[in-house]
Amino acid sequence: MSAIDDVMKYIATNEIRWIDLQFFDIKGKMHRISVSNRKLGEASFGSGIRAADLHEVFGESEQGELVLLPDPSTLARLPWEPATVRLLCDVIVAVKKERFLKDPRYMAERVETNLAAAGVKSCLVGSEVDCYIFDTVTADKTTRSRGVGLLMDSREAMWGPSPMSNVDNGAYVNSPYDSMYAARTQICETLEDSFGMMVGAHHHGASPTAQQTFQMSPRTLKSAGDAVNTLKFVTKTLATAVNASSTFMPYPVEGERGSSLGISMSYWKTNENNIFYDGKEEYGQLSQTGRYYIGGLLEHAPALSLFTAPTPNSYRRLAMEGFAVGWSVTERNALVQVPHTKKNVKEAKRVLYRGADPAANPYLAYALVAAAGLDGIKNKIDPGDPSEKEGKKKRVEKELPENLYQAIQALENDTKFIKGLVPSEMLGDYLDLKLRQHRESLKGVTGLELQKYFNV
Repeated sequence: MSAIDDVMKYIATNEIRWIDLQFFDIKGKMHRISVSNRKLGEASFGSGIRAADLHEVFGESEQGELVLLPDPSTLARLPWEPATVRLLCDVIVAVKKERFLKDPRYMAERVETNLAAAGVKSCLVGSEVDCYIFDTVTADKTTRSRGVGLLMDSREAMWGPSPMSNVDNGAYVNSPYDSMYAARTQICETLEDSFGMMVGAHHHGASPTAQQTFQMSPRTLKSAGDAVNTLKFVTKTLATAVNASSTFMPYPVEGERGSSLGISMSYWKTNENNIFYDGKEEYGQLSQTGRYYIGGLLEHAPALSLFTAPTPNSYRRLAMEGFAVGWSVTERNALVQVPHTKKNVKEAKRVLYRGADPAANPYLAYALVAAAGLDGIKNKIDPGDPSEKEGKKKRVEKELPENLYQAIQALENDTKFIKGLVPSEMLGDYLDLKLRQHRESLKGVTGLELQKYFNV
């Protein structure tokens, strides 16, 4: 029985009345259209479903009318709406049945195809995702011009009256100071039981004010993007159900480290051959191919930032972190790390890129990180010595952008590694979006500015 047959049988035998067709725009924001079960047939998985005017989301398409193509492998019953299932969708052109070039899920597929052509059977991606869950968030939108109008409250906050606050550090704190343990557990169990997405671990985040961390188990590149977006969907929905507020904003609390998206990757030529692993290599058991992959990440790190740190707020988090554009097994401030907690275990060998945050569109972020690493392998880009070692092969140190505009400039000066991967239609729209966001950020007045410069 095919995956399509499984979907149709499940809907018919479980009293499912509504199909949530979920899809994503260029920013990574989830959209949905709910259709009756009568509108979904086996033909829908080949020709797509026209349920709404998708130009409202993507703008005018020169390719033609757009429809949604359900992915049968993503079927999941919504636990809070028992008569509804969700299906993630690709966006296609109705008449020609060709892929829509601005669909971010298609971007992930293009990179997977490129990896396969280079002999990489699978790219496995693990995601460590931070977010905040506040007890209440109140926005005073009517008097915005009078000053900052957003109030965030948490029983863990240093500014709050509760004795639960974690004054110095929130990393791995225990109950009762880890006040959101039950909420995290419910999120993880919903992801596993309802959506089939495994969570390796969860814990209180490193920042003290109600930050949460989820370690998503490794998945293929496109599927890893599905998992992160589903985590956001579940977390925000469950938080709203109890009148709480969740945010994946990179830097919501001044003075704290902010939220990151740790991207761990490994390349496999076969199910038994992790090409990043070399058991004879003394330093981290990382292969020469793995070093070239890191060379690609470091070479293209400034340009990557436009996709991995995609908002003006992202650069506040990067300023707090103070990453060095280098690599290491042990140095915590290195942009690229090689985890080495298990010796002689090829399944565990991976490379971690730490310059991303959860505001990123995961399909684009994962695709571009993979593309940068592949460029390093193809061109044998030397990453230089690890950060903690003094040697003769030190790279010319690069700096990460300090703001979104610098990231735009970095990408415009370094597009060769994405040539043929990112369609010009998508890249043009993405650059326009980022430039608009940068200009908008210049017009706002922050609380810090009011405090420091009101009396100039």
